[in-house]
Amino acid sequence: MRIRWHHALLGFALAVAAPPSFADEAEELRRLRDTTINLVNALVEQGVLTRAKADEIIAQANQAAAKAPAAAAIPPPAAVPAAPPGVVAGAAPPPGEIRVPYVPETVKQEITDQVKQDVLAQAKTERWGDPNAFPEWLRHFFFYGDLRIRGEADRFPNDNPPNASVDKLQANGVNTNNSTDPVNLIKVRGRLGFTATVGDTITVGLGLASGGVGLGSNVGSDNQTLGNYQAHGSVGFDRAYIAYQPESWLKLTGGILGDPFYRPTTLVWANDVSLQGLIAQVNPTFGPHWSMFSTVGLFPILYNPPTPTSSSPNKWLYAYQLGVDFRATRSLDWGLAAALYDYRNIEGIPNPTIAAAEGGEYNGTAAPYRQTGNTVFDINNLLNLQNGTNNYLYGLASKFHVLNISSSLDYAVGDPIHVMLNADWIRNLGFDQQEIFNRTGDEVDPQTRGWQVATLVGYPDMARKYSWQAWLGYRYAQRDSTVDAFTDQDFHLGGTDAKGYYLGARFAFETNTAIGFRWFVAKQISGIQLAGQDATSSELAYSINVLQLDLTTSF
Repeated sequence: MRIRWHHALLGFALAVAAPPSFADEAEELRRLRDTTINLVNALVEQGVLTRAKADEIIAQANQAAAKAPAAAAIPPPAAVPAAPPGVVAGAAPPPGEIRVPYVPETVKQEITDQVKQDVLAQAKTERWGDPNAFPEWLRHFFFYGDLRIRGEADRFPNDNPPNASVDKLQANGVNTNNSTDPVNLIKVRGRLGFTATVGDTITVGLGLASGGVGLGSNVGSDNQTLGNYQAHGSVGFDRAYIAYQPESWLKLTGGILGDPFYRPTTLVWANDVSLQGLIAQVNPTFGPHWSMFSTVGLFPILYNPPTPTSSSPNKWLYAYQLGVDFRATRSLDWGLAAALYDYRNIEGIPNPTIAAAEGGEYNGTAAPYRQTGNTVFDINNLLNLQNGTNNYLYGLASKFHVLNISSSLDYAVGDPIHVMLNADWIRNLGFDQQEIFNRTGDEVDPQTRGWQVATLVGYPDMARKYSWQAWLGYRYAQRDSTVDAFTDQDFHLGGTDAKGYYLGARFAFETNTAIGFRWFVAKQISGIQLAGQDATSSELAYSINVLQLDLTTSF
């Protein structure tokens, strides 16, 4: 930096000003001093020093020389160079004037070139003037974030069940209080985080996101709906993990992880879901074209603290995924994976007696958060029937062991345009009709399959200015095909038991900043039987159309 040159030049000038040990060295010292002054002027010409700073350095050198004990002992030079025109030879310069003797152009150029090389080398090493330069400890960090503003319009067709039948909707797994009235919303999603390398094998990540915080909030969405009388929005951790990677193909991670699984669509996992737990990932490669990826995970879903009156077990997810990736050429990439999401104790358990219900023995087996679709039953049914109350506590009727087959094909038709085909298929292997009847007293038809396909054309991301994407997809998810709490929250306003299509497009009018729209047309698969009406004529499908307009920027 320039401060170092100031110190170096001042030190050199002071050294020149010091008294010599021998009289025959006086002339040489004077020449060195004059050369130093000339060097200062050369640095000014090259833009390394300002004229004000150069004058300050020269003045400091003169003051230091004047204070030296033997400064006056320096004898005059044997011969004085010819004075410039208008200056009397041998005359003392006026106060404040510094006379610089002639220095050959070759010497000046040699000094200038050497200083320039030294300065440029130091500037490159220390990254002078680089706006991205950080202290050494910050070079281990990678920061990221994004912000999205969304306008949303939810519309319900005229043949929907009326709002007055919401209790019947709830009893059939439709978790809503509105089935007819149009809704217009403004939502904001903000996320900010970083990853940092610690040594050679440890990586940590920490991230904040807007949206609901705590048990009962929407686990699949980081949206914050505006309209809370200007109160501040909530923010929580959606990343907080430590990863250990002793080998390039092995990685162990624990904490709040995001979504660690390969998933081409949102059939099983919503985009904003962040799983919590432990995972091990093995990702070896086999030659230039083939690679394998596998993930094994243990995720706590709900912790039920033991109490004298509670017998509710903890809920867990054991997950396994194995897949391959085949990069045939630089333009063609194909992936295929199979996964099993094995939920433990996810189903509800009815309170067997009035006393058990009053004490809340199995209340902890209820689903604290759900969207729509899954078959549910009232854990407190016995108590409500006896007392004529409506203290409903809904638990999932089925067990869930979800088999998932996923595939994607990415073909670059020309840089940077891609055509991508994505597909997911699921089946709930945990559904047992007889077991559900024994536990709930209800006969439930098996609806355990689902699939989703989508085609996307355009740029792979919105990083470049004027990037664009357009997509079209179809989704079919039966009632108990997967746990509705974790799947997409936009199609049919979240959950399962819905079918329909969706489409959308995005355009980056600036680097990393895009506008876009999404349109969902979804209809319930099973239909709802309204209480007190003929079953054949009253199975009304609960339909929802959703339009979303987004402005998104990332950094």
